[in-house]
This record gives sequence, C-alpha cells and structure tokens, in this order.
Amino acid sequence: MTTSVPLSALATSPDDTSTKLSKKFLFSQVEGYLHRQIEYLWGMEIHTIDPTHERSVIRIRKSMETLPKGSWTLVPTEETLAAMQALQVHNYTVPVSERKSFLAEFPAAEYEYMFVPLSTDVDFFILEPGRTPQRLSAPYDNFPRVTSSVNPFFVTFYSRLKIHSFRASASPTWNRLFGTIMVACSSSVATPESLISESGDESEPDPELHSKSGSDETVMTPIDEGPSPVPEKESFVKTWVKHRRRDSYRVYERPTLSSPSPWPPAPREERARALRDAVKMYASWHRETERGRNCTRRFFRDPLPKQMIS
Repeated sequence: MTTSVPLSALATSPDDTSTKLSKKFLFSQVEGYLHRQIEYLWGMEIHTIDPTHERSVIRIRKSMETLPKGSWTLVPTEETLAAMQALQVHNYTVPVSERKSFLAEFPAAEYEYMFVPLSTDVDFFILEPGRTPQRLSAPYDNFPRVTSSVNPFFVTFYSRLKIHSFRASASPTWNRLFGTIMVACSSSVATPESLISESGDESEPDPELHSKSGSDETVMTPIDEGPSPVPEKESFVKTWVKHRRRDSYRVYERPTLSSPSPWPPAPREERARALRDAVKMYASWHRETERGRNCTRRFFRDPLPKQMIS
C-alpha cells in the first residue's frame, strides 16, 4: 500500500484520466464574523484574511467535485495539529506586535493530510501514470495519506463541521488537539488592538487653545496631570485576551435547588383550576379575539370550557 499519494491522483471513477484539474476554495467567504476572530490567532492584521488566497485552493479531478456534497474531506495529521496549536498558543500570549503569521510559519510546498470519506457508498481510485488503478472501498482500511499544497489552517477551518463520525474513531490526542484549535477559533477572540483609537506614538498634535471672550483675557493652559488614563496598548491587549480566554473555558456549574417546600404538591386538577381562574382575570382579549383564544389554548392540554370561549 502506498504511504502517501497526491490529492490530484484520487478519483471516484477509473475513467477519470483527464489531466485538467478543477480548483476548489476551502475557506468560506460568508462567515465574516469568524474571520475577525481567527485573524488574531492566525497572526494577521484586521480585515486582511483572504478567502481566495492561493493556499486555500485544492486541485482535484473532475469526479472528485462531490466535495461540496459531503462525500469526503481532509484533516491535518496529529503532528501538524501539534504545530498549529503551538502557533496559536504563541499568538494568544505574546504582545500584538510579536505574533507570527500562519502563512509564514507554515510555508511548506506540500503537507500530508488524512483523507476522510464521509459516506460508505463511494469507491475511490488511485490513478497514477503507468500503474493500474487501485480501488479503495468501504470501510477504507489502510487508506493512504494524501499530499496537497493547501494550508492546514484552511483545511481545519473547512472540515470542523463535517467530521463528527471520524472523530469517534480518531485517537484521543488527535481529538484533543483538533478540539482545542477549533474552540480557540470560536471563542470570540477578535482583534482587540482595534478597540483603541488613540495615537500610540503621540504623533497627533494637541489642539490649539483659543479665548472665547476676546484677546484681552489670558488663555489658561491645562494642568499637566501626568500620563493619559488610556492603558498602554500591548498591556491592554494581553489583559483583554486573558479575560476572554477565561470566559471561554469557564466550567459550567449546575444550578442548585433551594430547600424543598414544606407543603405537599397540589394535585394536577387543583393546579389546572387555579390556572383557569387566573386566566379568567386577564383582559377580555384572551376570550374575545382569535389571537387571544389561540394564546390561551397553549396553556391547556384539554379543550377550553365553552363559557371561556363563547
């Protein structure tokens, strides 16, 4: 069994021998609210992520274009996920200016990926020049790894909602790494440096002071009260990110019930009667309009008494 094959060598038909490959973009262009969150973790400036970047493209054969229909996807290997997590941790903890771009840190021409079939009714074929087509059928045992030039961050972002069944069979370490990366990307970590608009290098001059009553009055200059109360930008960003991370990983605590009532619970008939009596005290629209009657019916399992809807 071949240990790895190019993604462009896979097909769903042995007759798909055309050398012309199709291009597919993996990064979504419509999830803008997530783009702002991952730009910070991926070491980018605000509004600079490009869904049409050349490293978000996969090149596949015509018969493999079932990708949007959910027949297969790619996921990074455990080794690649560990490197991705290390980069996110670095960008999460250092000042803004010391973050590293995911494109610069993952510049390899090709990466190995695990090929994940998402259904069992598709046969895949490995088509390599000068070799007999190799068929791969369910349960897809010993499926080789595939190589592609697409960046692993784009692959992970694309496959995060498609691999629920695969994660059940993946190793605990792989699941932990993949889950940590995805939780960090969706934990509302935007680009905090954009929250401060003051000039960091004090290059903007102070406004000139003018007398409003005439030139015969003395212009009062402001008292120097020390540095501006606006926090230093890098310190502010680090504190802001720390608090956002704490909120994202807050452990859920089940609510505690108060002490039980000393009175026994009322029978169902009495509760229903009390509710009907309460409804009778409402405004007349509950009984005189169709909207009110429909609203009232939702409080009862049994049909309303005729005297209430007549």
